[in-house]
Amino acid sequence: MQPTKLDGLQCGRAVAALMVAVFHANVFLLPAKFYDGQGAGAIFGFGYAGVEFFFVLSGFIMMFVHGRDLGHPDKVGTFLSKRILRIYPIYWIILTVLLLLYVLSPGSGPQHAQDPIAILASYLLFPQPDNGPIMRVAWTLQHEMLFYLIFATLMINLRLGIALSAVWVFGCLAVLVSGVDTAYPVDFIFKSHNILFLFGVAVGAVVRRVPQSMARICFWGGALAFASLGAFESLNDAPFPEAWMPIPYGVASAFIIIGLANGGLPAPRWLTLLGDASYAIYLVHMPTMTIAAVFIARSGLHHILHPLPMLGLILLLVSVVGVFVHRAVEKPLLSYFKRRASPIVKAQI
Repeated sequence: MQPTKLDGLQCGRAVAALMVAVFHANVFLLPAKFYDGQGAGAIFGFGYAGVEFFFVLSGFIMMFVHGRDLGHPDKVGTFLSKRILRIYPIYWIILTVLLLLYVLSPGSGPQHAQDPIAILASYLLFPQPDNGPIMRVAWTLQHEMLFYLIFATLMINLRLGIALSAVWVFGCLAVLVSGVDTAYPVDFIFKSHNILFLFGVAVGAVVRRVPQSMARICFWGGALAFASLGAFESLNDAPFPEAWMPIPYGVASAFIIIGLANGGLPAPRWLTLLGDASYAIYLVHMPTMTIAAVFIARSGLHHILHPLPMLGLILLLVSVVGVFVHRAVEKPLLSYFKRRASPIVKAQI
């Protein structure tokens, strides 16, 4: 198993990104813009759990690629610079385009999109007490950056990092179990989603020792659990309180990732391509839907297509735009930064 090429995980990334796009289209776009409160089907309601998969995957990748760097403070600079260059530049570009769209179409964006402090905080991915980031999906990136900082402490000083990680996870569990409503910054630092990073780190620590046959069992068991939980939640009431839902999805995701990383499962090229573009798809899917909705409404296409084929069309459009942005913008940016960086161990992340 080569840490530089995990095509199975790219397939997982693709599915997770498309799940989130389906969720937003089905829950927000179709009912509000075209079909008088009706979506393409309740079964798509658990698509949001693609985020849970991403959180576990992030923890896994950090441990799998950088596990040997723990306790080596000389590796921190390289680690953080790679993470910053992976997350921020393409995010800044898309956020800037989004803000320009809000300027050209007054009233189309959230109210705090006109607040200079909120704009600056959004560019920095710094959480705010009163509003989320202007690009709504960027809340996950805020948690990613928090995790990267804590993971970096494991490189600076392993004992200190373990202690800090233990306090972090214990705090998340304490807030979750107590059910107490917390205010900023506690609600951000100790959000239950943060526990999912630990699941991924645990998988990254053990996955090399899992036999391929067992990894495949993990994949199919995790996929069945994930899909069953999602179907039950979509068609009935959620089996757990909202704050608890990331946990079972995260556990199922952990088993799926074991299978994707070490199960020798087939990885279709078209799906790995979407996986390569998954970050771009995640960032552009809502702006793409917003723009597409204008043209769909003007064309009257929603009077011809039923919600389900409309959902498929929107998903196809989002995928095409995401792949284009990845190849035309994100990939050249990453290549540029890689050329300028000093020689390092290059891993596909």
